Amino acid sequence: MTFRIGLRRPPLQRAAATVYASLALSMAVSLSACGGDSDHHNDAADTLNVTVLSTAPQRVTDGDMLVSVSASGGAALEPRVRVLSNDTVLDEALVLEQDGDGLSGLISGLSEGENTVVVQARTASGETLEAALTVVNHPATGPVFSGPPLMPFECRTVESDLGQPLDDDCSVETRVDYFYFNNNGERAALPMPYGQRPDDLASTTTVEGDTVPYIVRVESGTLNRSIYRIAVLDDPATDDDNADGWNRRMVFRLGESTAAQYNQGQNDFDEVFKDSSSLRAISSGYAYLISSLNVNKVNVNDVVAAETMMMVKERFIEHYGVPLWMVGLGGSGGAIQQMLIAQNYPGLMDGLLPGAAFPDVFGTAQAVSDCRLLNRYFIDHPADDDTRQAFEGHLAGTCNNWDRGNGDAIVAYDGSASPACGLQNASLVYDPLTNPDGVRCSVYDININTLGVDPDTGLVRRPLDNVGIQYGLDALREGDISVDEFLDVNQGVGGYDADGNVVATRTRTDRQALELAYQRGRVGSGGGGLATVPIFHRRFYTEPAGDIHTIYNDIQIREKLLRENGRADNQVIWLFPHPDLALLGGYGTEQREALAALSEQVSAEQFQMMSQWLDDLVADPALLSADKVVAHKPADAVDACWRADNGARVNETATFDGPGVCNQLYPKTPTPRIAAGGPLVDDIIKCQRQPVDDFDYGDIYFSEDQWARLQTVFADGVCDYSKPGVGQSAVEGVWLDYSDAAPAG
Repeated sequence: MTFRIGLRRPPLQRAAATVYASLALSMAVSLSACGGDSDHHNDAADTLNVTVLSTAPQRVTDGDMLVSVSASGGAALEPRVRVLSNDTVLDEALVLEQDGDGLSGLISGLSEGENTVVVQARTASGETLEAALTVVNHPATGPVFSGPPLMPFECRTVESDLGQPLDDDCSVETRVDYFYFNNNGERAALPMPYGQRPDDLASTTTVEGDTVPYIVRVESGTLNRSIYRIAVLDDPATDDDNADGWNRRMVFRLGESTAAQYNQGQNDFDEVFKDSSSLRAISSGYAYLISSLNVNKVNVNDVVAAETMMMVKERFIEHYGVPLWMVGLGGSGGAIQQMLIAQNYPGLMDGLLPGAAFPDVFGTAQAVSDCRLLNRYFIDHPADDDTRQAFEGHLAGTCNNWDRGNGDAIVAYDGSASPACGLQNASLVYDPLTNPDGVRCSVYDININTLGVDPDTGLVRRPLDNVGIQYGLDALREGDISVDEFLDVNQGVGGYDADGNVVATRTRTDRQALELAYQRGRVGSGGGGLATVPIFHRRFYTEPAGDIHTIYNDIQIREKLLRENGRADNQVIWLFPHPDLALLGGYGTEQREALAALSEQVSAEQFQMMSQWLDDLVADPALLSADKVVAHKPADAVDACWRADNGARVNETATFDGPGVCNQLYPKTPTPRIAAGGPLVDDIIKCQRQPVDDFDYGDIYFSEDQWARLQTVFADGVCDYSKPGVGQSAVEGVWLDYSDAAPAG
């Protein structure tokens, strides 16, 4: 049964108590002003404080905001306040709820744009206090700071069972559905939410120890052109307006993969209850949030992803209450969004649970593009697995999988990235002959507001380059490949043209594209907000099957944290054997089933450990710092791997190579650029170069003809990895705003 919301529901105040300001740095701003008759009262009581709880004052959306109101001297306030905006009365007698030493409630009716909001309150003794603050209200359809929205843009509300969109921004009416679980763990629609309970209704116990009916309230709607869903334990038959089972903690799940799509994305109720992790969270009282534009294969623009997360979180706070904390959860592309949002827009998430992580999109794109080039070369020039690995770095099959499964999504500019750029109207897609003005399907084009357009070509700038890279250099130095093999591959590997096609010449980019990619945080740096957020990785070992989710990426992230912050002790890496016969080398069914069960147990332990970590951080009133984060890290939150033969845990610091049980059991493989002598941090998109004559090849002997050929192949010089990359610099700041960017699309 479906219930639609016509008017906004009052805020559920059970959790609207205390804002932990240091964990929600961007969430609360306090402004105050004096007023009233100060002759009869202590001056300290004559200041009214109004604090925005739901978001930053300059980033309010959809016309409302949750605020707290208090007198700085501790004077008791009457629950009714008067609210004006731009000299117009919004509410003559808004009733706020008691909240600690003050009041809190939802102010609605803000105009789009700048609002000067005045709150007038009376103390119990009759004194009138007044405070004014300036807020900027943005439409529910966005944008707030991501800049002009991507166009064209197709809606997916019908496919998501939300009906026809109400406008060109793919909006729908907000709705609420109730589901219940029976004692067999099966989900069903709650037939009579406000009536008799089903006979088979199960109960569940939250982490707070409260036993409640296992009924889940799912709110569905649209914000920032994205479809969101909020799931939380709530018995609609209770006579209060609280989410009865909510434990004041939130999980925001981010979705997988990478692609360039020009649509809203879709989800359904099954997506809310997708796997055991969501069920464990919801049944334990956690609020569980998803959003279609927080799926990386739909939206590969992390600025839009951060903006959408902010708006969904704001919506939650306004209608359910202020959480203790919110943790990100998700693997692969979902991990990318976690890493970049935490780096560039800190405060939205208080902890990260990235699985099968990559650090970013643009930096990862260079590994993908190299794999694609090398795979195409070896298709035309077959070689054994050892030779391929000498150049590709990865185990056999990985680069082929990158090329065939994901390569087009990174580097292609036509409809091959995902069918017709994710557009049902394929006529909108670029074709060099039939539609040269159509939209291009690359990760760079989706990030046009960051990169801008190259005025010389009219195309979105592309920070991708492979000039000077000596593919297979480490293997050459070790004597694992011959000089001729080295020269053959480097002469024939090629690069990409403006349309993403493989061509004979290497790929070149311009300095401005590089500077923008680094300065605006599209390349993961390890800086920004990443120093002061718990990061808890979990990864299956899948490399023997040629899986693209290689363990190296966790180490790369660690190297970035160390470089930027001088420490990485807020990061924990857990590595687990994949319970699959092909990957475990012949283990029997019984052992694989045992490993699968152990994997579920370890996943639950990781989630509980992160919850304890964040609970302890919240309980500490000190300002957030790297020292504070590490001081509250649970004792068992240390690097570890699990053995496949007996399921035993091995506590061991994660490293790229070297001695140790974990490295012996689960050896890591490098990217093509690391195999070409590049640094482990692997974020040099375009290298500075030096002449071939100045490069030290050690004991490698080149004949006269080979040396002449080497100079021809690398006429522009070879990479000098002792220097930073061209245009490489630190991120210029956090919470960057792209509102002034040129229209996207």
